[in-house]
Amino acid sequence: MSRLLALTVQLLLITGPVIAMQIDADPRTIISFMDKSLPPELDILRVTTDISPDNHLKFQVHTKAEFLDGESGDYMLLSIQHEKAYMLLMPLNRQTGDKITVYESELQRGVPITSIKFIESEISSTYPDFSAEYIDRGVAYTVPLNWINFGADFGFDAYTVRANRQGDTFEIITIYDQARRGRTEAEPISAITLLNNICSPKK
Repeated sequence: MSRLLALTVQLLLITGPVIAMQIDADPRTIISFMDKSLPPELDILRVTTDISPDNHLKFQVHTKAEFLDGESGDYMLLSIQHEKAYMLLMPLNRQTGDKITVYESELQRGVPITSIKFIESEISSTYPDFSAEYIDRGVAYTVPLNWINFGADFGFDAYTVRANRQGDTFEIITIYDQARRGRTEAEPISAITLLNNICSPKK
């Protein structure tokens, strides 16, 4: 009986954090849970993560269809929560250019991102390896590993949005779709735990 109890406790210790974090079967992938009636070019399917051989953290945000033209105020953005809140911004309209812009604000947990004003960050000049490029039905973002503080928490999600850019400020007006780890806001985890999950063998 005592062995059975000990085994049960061990299983709870193993599965408890996974349930709390709501990690998908493959830790490299998060999926979108929002309204599936969106136009396909605004509908995020999934976000895949990987670490490249040259020590970069790669995020690929995939949508159902290409967004080749349309409103210039629509964007694909990767949100990173790591000591501050960072927004890595790319226009959904490919005709407007492919230059990534990084914005930042102080972390404000529990505050809707539509209520936060982001200021253009100088991080790209310090770490020029922050980059993004269009891929088939989506955007690929690159973040240098040497920027990451492995002792700090790290979280990320992706959005398609309507936003307003004025000077060096950025404000989100409407969220079309979001992909995040689980349906509810997960507890932050350490950067080293996240990277270990990404490097773990595929299930």
